[in-house]
Parts: sequence; C-alpha cells; structure tokens
Amino acid sequence: MEKPTEKTAIQKLQEKLFEFLRSRRDDRGLMADMRCVLVDGKRHRAWPYLGRFGGIGDTHLARTVQTVAGLYATHPEETSEGDFGALCRALLREEERKQLATAEGVGPISRRFQHLLAAEDEEIFDRIIRLVLRAKAEDIPVNYQRLFEDLLNWQYRTERVRTEWARSFWAPMTEPEEAS
Repeated sequence: MEKPTEKTAIQKLQEKLFEFLRSRRDDRGLMADMRCVLVDGKRHRAWPYLGRFGGIGDTHLARTVQTVAGLYATHPEETSEGDFGALCRALLREEERKQLATAEGVGPISRRFQHLLAAEDEEIFDRIIRLVLRAKAEDIPVNYQRLFEDLLNWQYRTERVRTEWARSFWAPMTEPEEAS
C-alpha cells in the first residue's frame, strides 16, 4: 500500500488562505482592507491579514497571494469549474464569439487575452486584475483556487499554463483526435 503524499507547504498555505477568505467574506472592513492590496500605495493595509500567508513583499508567491486575495475581496463570486482561459471565453460578447468560431478576426477580449498570454513574469498580475474586474462587471464567477495555482506556476511552467488557458479559450470543445 502506498503512503499518501504529504501536502506541500504551498498547498497548506493556499488552503489556509482560502479558508480565511471564505470565512471572512462578509466582514466588510476586512474586505475593504484586502482590496487595498491591489493599489500600490495602499498595499500595507492588507499586510496584517496576508502576512501569515506569505503575502508581504514582491516575491512571486507574495504577489500571487496579494492578487488572489485582493481580487477575492473585490469579486468573491467563485466557481470550481474551468481555468482563466474559460473565464475569458465567458467574457466574449456574441459578435466576438461568432468571429472566433469563423476565424474572421480578433475582437477586443481576444486581443486582451493574447496580451495576457504574452505577459512576462510580473506583468501577469496587472493583466489578470483587469480581466477579473471585467468578470465582476458581468457577474462571471472566478475559479480562484485554479487561478492561484496557475499564477504560482506562471513563474516556472509558463508555457504549460499558457497552453491550457489558450486551449480553454480558443478550442474548448475540441477533443484530441484518436490515433488511427
């Protein structure tokens, strides 16, 4: 019998962060302080809450914690389905969706999504923030768990994350062809 693998420190941190965010979702004052983490000059207001989750500083982990926590405080509607590419696809208006289906050009969301995929290192965070704010405006829930993992992996496995998001956005219904 195989011994179950232990959770990594990052996975434990992630679980505790989401447990904290979900349990304090209705605390308007705390959520207001958490939203401050998305604004450079106000970031320090969220540090008392995010410090225990590694959310202080400019490391990739800290920026991931800050971004996800700030966005959750801004738009706490979450889902367990899909990745960020699927969220961006949900942002498409009908006209752009038709363009995408017929390969008749690139619309505004498609272009923003291409810019997102082209992001290097820290650029990803600002681009994610803008798209989640758009999702909030359209009442589209976010898979924050998956977003946290993907942002964390952006630093090391960028191509895998980009490919998964691109597949969800441009080819959500295609199945891999079976070998003959």
